[in-house]
Amino acid sequence: MSLIAQQRAVALTWVSRSLPVVPCSRTDKGAMVPGFGKDKTPDEMAPFSDPEQVSQWWSSGRFARAHVGLLTGRGGPDGRGLLVIDCDMVKADTVLPERYAGVASGVDVLEAIASAAGAEWPETYTVVTPSGGVHLYFWQPADGPLIGCATGEGSTAPHLGPLIDVRGIGGYVIAAGSYSAAQGVAYRKTNDSPAQPQRLPGWLLALLRRPAPAATPRPARVHQLPAGDRAERYALAALNGEVDKVSSAHAGDRWRVLTAAAVRLGELAETAPRVLTEAAVTDSLLSAATAAGMTEGDHRLRTIITSAWSKGLTGGFGGAAA
Repeated sequence: MSLIAQQRAVALTWVSRSLPVVPCSRTDKGAMVPGFGKDKTPDEMAPFSDPEQVSQWWSSGRFARAHVGLLTGRGGPDGRGLLVIDCDMVKADTVLPERYAGVASGVDVLEAIASAAGAEWPETYTVVTPSGGVHLYFWQPADGPLIGCATGEGSTAPHLGPLIDVRGIGGYVIAAGSYSAAQGVAYRKTNDSPAQPQRLPGWLLALLRRPAPAATPRPARVHQLPAGDRAERYALAALNGEVDKVSSAHAGDRWRVLTAAAVRLGELAETAPRVLTEAAVTDSLLSAATAAGMTEGDHRLRTIITSAWSKGLTGGFGGAAA
């Protein structure tokens, strides 16, 4: 069977199971057809489950050899679709919180989470990815709101932990059976896993729907004005401003905001050395980072702050921190 015919057969197999599909890039796995977001209507979603349209996508042209993306949170036996837990492998540039130092994959992280919950590893339809990662397929819960998507660790549901992505309503994963010559191996179901996705175990559902944590108080700003000159008053205002930026930074942007703040304050330190001491800047930004939800640990955060501060002192980042 040719690769085109194989990919088309995989796509149509999933459609026959009432699960919608989308062509995805063979290189970065990005979806190649838009229009399947979580707020789309059934009519807007219809092409992704239409056998004729699906067959056309995987017959010729730019989609013919595409990966088969499996849309989550749609279709299935009750229309609520899949919820997939994607456990990634550690990469060379992966930065993990101290409590997960030494883990090799999201599987290790999920095992630790299950152990902490006093639970067993969840047995369900399981797919091994070409890179060695693992996809765990579950059906979305039968009641309550659909579970959405999340990447890595975070303080809000449905984040689970580092190296773990959650793919629910509005998301997708590369389907079991899909193959890319660039990777040289198919996404494949493990032989010993159940033939069908299972219901989410209670302990995992509880984590995916846990309530938002109580708001963390923002770090105290330095209100007292030194008896110094205009430069010191400006430096104090700059310190307070950077503390506010870091403490309110959004997930995914916190490292950049934190390092930029430390660099900027390092650049200003010479103008007000009594105000912008290394201790004052480090303690203030560490408090702000913790308030923002950064969970990498005090030692790791202090190292990042002091390194960026030192670059600011020497002008090592040039104008990039502005």
